Amino acid sequence: MVTVCNNVAHAIKNKQPIVALETAVLTSGLPRTPWQDSFGKCPNSIDASLPINQALANSVTSKIIDSGALPAWIGVFEGKLTIGMSQEELKTICEDELATKVSLATIAGALQGTLSAGTTVATTLLACKLASPEHPIRVFATGGIGGIHHDWVTRLDVSADLTALATTPTCVVASGAKSILDLHATVEALETIGVPTLGLHSDSFPPFIERPTEDGPYVHCVDSPKNIASLCKKHWNTLGMQSAVLAAVPVPNDVALERGSLSEALQVAESKWAESERPSSTRTPFLLAELARVTHGKSLVANLELLCNNSVVASEIAVALAV
Repeated sequence: MVTVCNNVAHAIKNKQPIVALETAVLTSGLPRTPWQDSFGKCPNSIDASLPINQALANSVTSKIIDSGALPAWIGVFEGKLTIGMSQEELKTICEDELATKVSLATIAGALQGTLSAGTTVATTLLACKLASPEHPIRVFATGGIGGIHHDWVTRLDVSADLTALATTPTCVVASGAKSILDLHATVEALETIGVPTLGLHSDSFPPFIERPTEDGPYVHCVDSPKNIASLCKKHWNTLGMQSAVLAAVPVPNDVALERGSLSEALQVAESKWAESERPSSTRTPFLLAELARVTHGKSLVANLELLCNNSVVASEIAVALAV
């Protein structure tokens, strides 16, 4: 069952700015515990007294509202794909230890039961279309998209996010792809599937929580969210394209990690994950948790700050598209 909350349905009908948000980051990407001293100084953007995932949800919600758009958190809540989760539903899913995440291949099964789960980029994009077949939600903010893993030649580990991006007319605001991925292969795949990839104030594809470098994959540089909105209109309205537009926003420089600083830690984490013989769905959250431990929380701080920053950029794009 798919449920669209009243305020999201009203905003779609009246062509008001909406920013879709995924919940896998709340159920699988961030800790369910309050801030710990081992993570370093808590960012001002979140409430240190709350569980980190819940504090992030509250902060992003407030930033989007303050920027003039409507936040639409999307997730599976008690067996229903819910588009526009309430604050109480968000709190519940953040606290639910049984809530994992669902992608395109597993969401149908999740809707047969009564459990809750976070939606990945792919399933959130699906919900953007299901919200209104004629007028899908046009803007979606996330941290980093999934893509192609480094060992794709020997093990074809390709995220369903790419499939969804190829078939959904929504602008996805993200800090590139997670730095645990093969970024050059991911950008090549985005070009192949017809997804314009734009860099906000940068012509280098962002490596998630790390600083972009000159030898990173090249993308088309744009100078404002308003110009991203203008390009989106040409892509969908003028050309009739049905693929997404990816707006890549580098992580704020004051919290960004140096490029390459995670390489050794990532290799160790990859080995640990391979030895654990866990299913593929656990790979990304396992690697991110290991990186947070090794960097003494610096990777976590960068993740939180980019999520908040991306939500503001997405709101500005949504407002520009609604004009």
